[in-house]
Amino acid sequence: MAKERVKRSRKGLSEVSKSVASYANREGNYLERKQPDKAIQALEMLAEGSSYGMVKAQLGLNWETISRLKARHHMALEQRRGQLAEDALDLVEGFRLLQKEKMKQLAEDPEQLARTNIKDLAIPWGIANDKFLSAMGENKVTIEHKSAAPSLEDAMKAIEEARAKLKASSVEVVAKPVEAC
Repeated sequence: MAKERVKRSRKGLSEVSKSVASYANREGNYLERKQPDKAIQALEMLAEGSSYGMVKAQLGLNWETISRLKARHHMALEQRRGQLAEDALDLVEGFRLLQKEKMKQLAEDPEQLARTNIKDLAIPWGIANDKFLSAMGENKVTIEHKSAAPSLEDAMKAIEEARAKLKASSVEVVAKPVEAC
């Protein structure tokens, strides 16, 4: 994040800052005029994917203010999201190249291969790739991680326990056949 701020400061003002500054002298009750830093922070949070609830909780803005702010600065937000997507793509490519290099090293060193968990490489790559796709608006699938279903043995055990519980709480009725006259 600090590196990103330095990068932006070398280029001058960000498009989000310029967009907020354009409302500084307008008449009306604009957040951009009264609290430009807060407006910029809210727009940056929205560009990075924060929800209205997160912006509200962190900055104390109400839903209507956030919504109007987002509508007024739609173009600047889209440009900022594009920049964030480029940054994410750079990270994804870096992780991909590191993973490829690590895979070459592991292929040449069986001892290191035995000690390295592939999750240590795959998880950071997957996170960075997911962030890139989200920033591009292409990540439409949500994956839920659920615990595995019970095994057949667990299900049979639960059924037997339920039967035993029913039997313990039931009343036994003995019926004798009646002989016909």
